[in-house]
Amino acid sequence: MTHTRDLEAGPHGGPGEVAEPGALDIRLLGAVEVRRDGQPVPVPSGRPAVVLAALALRPGGVVSHGTLARLLWPDAQPEHPRAALQTHVTRVRAVLGRTAVESTGDGYRLELARDVVDVTRLRGLSAAARALDDLPGRLALLDQALLLWRGNPLAGLWPDVLTRQTAPSLLDEVLSVAERAHELRLALHGPDDGVIRELRALVTAYPERERAAGQLMIALYREGRQGDALGVFHGTVQALRAAGRRPGPELAALHARLLTGDDLAAPDDARGPATAPSAPSAPSAAPAPAPVAVPAGPGTRPAQLPSRPPSFVGRAAEVATLTAALCDDAAPVGRCRTVVVSGPGGTGKTTLALRVAHEVLDRYPDGQLFADLRTSSDAAALGTDALAGLLRALGVGGPDLPPCPQERAELFRRLCTGRRLLVLMDDADPDTVGSLLPAESGCAVIVTSRRRIPDLPADARADLGMFSEPEARELLASVVGADRLAAEPGATTAVLDRCAGSPLAVRIAAGRLATRPAWPIEHFAGRLSDGDRLGELRAGGLAVRAMLDATYVSLQPVQAQRYRLLAALTGAGIEAETAAVVWEVDVDEARRLLERLADIRLLEPAPGGGYGWHDLVDDHIRAVADPVAAEAARHRLLGYLLLTLRNARLRLRPSDSVPGVPEPPGDCPPGRQFADRCEIHAWLHPRRTQLVALARAELAAGEYPAVDHAAGLLVLLDAVARECCDSGDDEEAARTVLAAATPPSHPGITAAAWTNLTLTLAAQHRLDEAVAAADHAVRLRRELGDRYGELIMFENQACIHVEAGRYQDAVDVIAACVADREFLSAQVRARCLRTRARAYAGLGRCADAHADLAAADSVETPAPVSYDAHYAAAVTTAVHRAAGDRDAALRSCRQAVDIAVALGSTWMRALSLLDTARTLRHFGADGHQAAADAVAVAVENRHVRLAAEARAELTLAGAGR
Repeated sequence: MTHTRDLEAGPHGGPGEVAEPGALDIRLLGAVEVRRDGQPVPVPSGRPAVVLAALALRPGGVVSHGTLARLLWPDAQPEHPRAALQTHVTRVRAVLGRTAVESTGDGYRLELARDVVDVTRLRGLSAAARALDDLPGRLALLDQALLLWRGNPLAGLWPDVLTRQTAPSLLDEVLSVAERAHELRLALHGPDDGVIRELRALVTAYPERERAAGQLMIALYREGRQGDALGVFHGTVQALRAAGRRPGPELAALHARLLTGDDLAAPDDARGPATAPSAPSAPSAAPAPAPVAVPAGPGTRPAQLPSRPPSFVGRAAEVATLTAALCDDAAPVGRCRTVVVSGPGGTGKTTLALRVAHEVLDRYPDGQLFADLRTSSDAAALGTDALAGLLRALGVGGPDLPPCPQERAELFRRLCTGRRLLVLMDDADPDTVGSLLPAESGCAVIVTSRRRIPDLPADARADLGMFSEPEARELLASVVGADRLAAEPGATTAVLDRCAGSPLAVRIAAGRLATRPAWPIEHFAGRLSDGDRLGELRAGGLAVRAMLDATYVSLQPVQAQRYRLLAALTGAGIEAETAAVVWEVDVDEARRLLERLADIRLLEPAPGGGYGWHDLVDDHIRAVADPVAAEAARHRLLGYLLLTLRNARLRLRPSDSVPGVPEPPGDCPPGRQFADRCEIHAWLHPRRTQLVALARAELAAGEYPAVDHAAGLLVLLDAVARECCDSGDDEEAARTVLAAATPPSHPGITAAAWTNLTLTLAAQHRLDEAVAAADHAVRLRRELGDRYGELIMFENQACIHVEAGRYQDAVDVIAACVADREFLSAQVRARCLRTRARAYAGLGRCADAHADLAAADSVETPAPVSYDAHYAAAVTTAVHRAAGDRDAALRSCRQAVDIAVALGSTWMRALSLLDTARTLRHFGADGHQAAADAVAVAVENRHVRLAAEARAELTLAGAGR
């Protein structure tokens, strides 16, 4: 009979894990969570979450102001800590209920039933199990308690003082419950496969737990697997030594009994003393230690290579390239054959290296050496230790081992002379690997490293990336089974999406599913989507979080602090200018650090000179970040971008006022300055998505003054992008401002958003909607007493009337603008005159239209490459077309196309080509080519409305041929 239980049961793990319906459930045995009626309640990140956890750990008990202040501000407390603390308590009350947190004379107390906290429930179930004589009932209570365990206790808190102080003891409580449950399971059911599998998972995840190791040793021994049981003992000893400890007397005595073959029958009463003592231990993120090398005497053949990796998929080209280099009969001169496998963490470098090594074993008959180089951050010490291990494998140990690193390297090279050895150096550092290379040309070395190590001579290189979707699916199917995946195709795709192509993540996900056959794949997909993805992606000794932590801890403190600040960004991408603002350094320093992060593969170079990072790295950044510091950096960046867009707007329209945009904080760096329109386009075009995402995030957060700054940024972005990039098939920016749950505090920003939306809708020929939006804008401008803005909207309304063919309405509306001499600049008055000229042309009043064109030119001549110059050319085309002047109309058409190309605006270019086709058709000429060009430009750049109009014109042009 097999009894299986999930060591990492999560939000859907089973009974006992949540409070009763309608009740509150505070979860600390994993990431800090709150649920009500079984549904998650958002918990504010940062210090409010710390306050909640600190109070929940002592339900009904008072936690003093001083204790809370030390937990919240471990480095430097604010000037008025109690006032600041009160702010965070208020946010906790918003989560738990107004009366849930009571203020006492010296602190705060959680006024909730004790059993709303999972820690309290676990302790209650554990105590009830101790008091019960019925062994199956006792086991059932312990299993129910373990369903509350979701991962590392108090995960994700920042500041992390409470986590560091309390999580180890909480984890020890949970693991002690797990060990008691396994002891009962062994007594009741014997060492079946399910018990052994669960114990092995527990020992792999927490290798310093002597009691669990002893239980696994006994279970294996009773199954007749004495060698495996002894292997567990040696692995535990290695883990304890790495932590500076020795095995306890109980574990040592058990080891001795295994060696002598003593009877280890199940005890009569499973309530007896533990098999071996437990000790508090933090979760081990590192992989299980490699087996101790068995010294090879003279002439013996070392065989340290780990076994061939199971379920190997993909990488066929890399296997072929590396294998060919290691099998090449033409030996290199003066050095060994060397191949390098590089790539970010989790891309399967070691797996590929082992696959290649096993492919070429017969070429290196004198043995294989394996050096795991990931165990130290000190490159010099690491190289010395690795050399010692290699020498011991070759039969040199004890007093024969040279103390000097240089002597060890020389001895290693001598021992390799005349041999054909294969050496695999895993996770090498560039400063380490050189001293470990044999000089013997008959030897071969496979090096894996996150860094590319360009200075190392190599016969072949493979730089690994993420899996493609088919490769990831193949790996998942090879472990879980194709039939199971086929039964839930949607959930399978969701799991693969959350693994984001990471081979390590896919392998872990496959392991989790394979060892939990009762889980629907949809259940696991939900855990990956709803909870702590990094916490879910761990199985046995494998963990995505641990893999990323190993790289993170190699950073210098300043580098690590700046890595954490990447959480200020809303997307996984950055370039030097943005980094300089976020990190408060100059651009050159920012570029150097970005290169450093790319060198160790936390970041990857992206097209255009920027850098990106993987989805799982993004999760890690946010897991280790200080939310308060990240928020400050995000606001600093928002202010810088706001000032930059304001500068761009003033460069484009020096005489126009900037719409009602608030001033950013005074400590924001000054915005970027631009020399001309082309420079604005080059800067803005690749950043539009990032700017919208940043502003949307701040609007969603709903806190002033960031809401006003974000809304102002979107208003400016809309205005600048319309003029120097592509016009408004994209209404997202304006709609985002107008739909914000927390609206801007200044109605001028809202009015500017309505203005932008009007122009966007008009550009899409959604004229009725544009009129409605314009009415909103006019009303708001009038309420604000903004006569300038009101007149601008009159000009916009006139343009809409012209597009709709309501030419007299346009003339009537624009009259106030043309007559104004007080509010409008010369540039705007000239634009109004040109708009009226369009209306006159539509009415057939060509003389009046020509008069307005001349008047506009006398008021202001637009810059040769500008939005106004393009508008002037388009209006001139319409006037000449109405007057029957074919040549003049076509000259204006060509001028409009040229200006659009110079501006870099594909929307203006498609519009001008379409106008050219219409003009040619108007005069009875062939406009087919111009219409076809308009279709091509509009389709390629996704200008949907223009593409439809251009296709219609193309049909008309074809009919007239």
